[in-house]
Amino acid sequence: MSPLAIGTSSWTFPDWPGVFYPQGLPKNEFLAFYATQFNSVEVNSSFYGLPRPSTILQWLDSVPEGFTFALKAPRSITHEKRLVGCEQETLAFLDVLRSLGEAAGPGFLQFPPNFTRQGEGRTLARFLDWLAPQLQGLRLAVEVRSPDLMTPAFAAFLAQRGMALVLVDRVGTPDLAPLWTPLLEAGQAPGFVHVRLIGDDRNKPPNNRELCRPQEDKLDIWAQRAAEWLEGKQQVAIYVHNPFEGHSPATVRRLRQRIHQRFPLPEWSPKMPSARPKRDEPPPGQLSLF
Repeated sequence: MSPLAIGTSSWTFPDWPGVFYPQGLPKNEFLAFYATQFNSVEVNSSFYGLPRPSTILQWLDSVPEGFTFALKAPRSITHEKRLVGCEQETLAFLDVLRSLGEAAGPGFLQFPPNFTRQGEGRTLARFLDWLAPQLQGLRLAVEVRSPDLMTPAFAAFLAQRGMALVLVDRVGTPDLAPLWTPLLEAGQAPGFVHVRLIGDDRNKPPNNRELCRPQEDKLDIWAQRAAEWLEGKQQVAIYVHNPFEGHSPATVRRLRQRIHQRFPLPEWSPKMPSARPKRDEPPPGQLSLF
């Protein structure tokens, strides 16, 4: 597996045919083509509902060895139940990650801005204490959006439980890399980094077909950080959203090239898979198949 997993926040944007996907490529072949270009993808659809076993099998049949999926935890856990009485939903999410086998990237929990340490800190602490022993080798990261959780103490709390703090580049969000990097350097954190480059998602670009907001300086900053983390033997996962520069596939290529200049990366150029016989769908609820 490459030490750098890098990709976009989805593979299904309707503006991409003709500028990323070949014109006329069937939608059911988008993922297979995407996986010839990048070695990972963030899956946001799992926030709205976990994928069916048949969907997971289709994903796995579409991608080459070494490709990974980073799934966002369902909103029922973080936004609706807000960690109360959500053990079954959480275990089901972990089961989906396990069913991906070696294609499992870091899963992540994303909390809303009104989920605060002051209001729900004890609930959060109890949940993470319960969650830590459930991971059993899975990589899990936590994204917080309340300032009172963006602290060295919370970063250390996560690290002590084998989880990572999601580092987000988003308008209006503080840079949390200075909280996480010292823990990595001191050997006090799990050996992976999870980065989401979102940009200005409140003022979205007019389309997702072209670079509208080049951010050379920020790309250089993240490339230098990624190279330093990779030199420190960390696994690094970076996912780019369209609002960051306007067309995330171009941004991924630009960022990967900058990282490669600082830390040589293995080539990624697999071919699209040949047609494969359709596998039988597993029984309902049977997700841990691999």
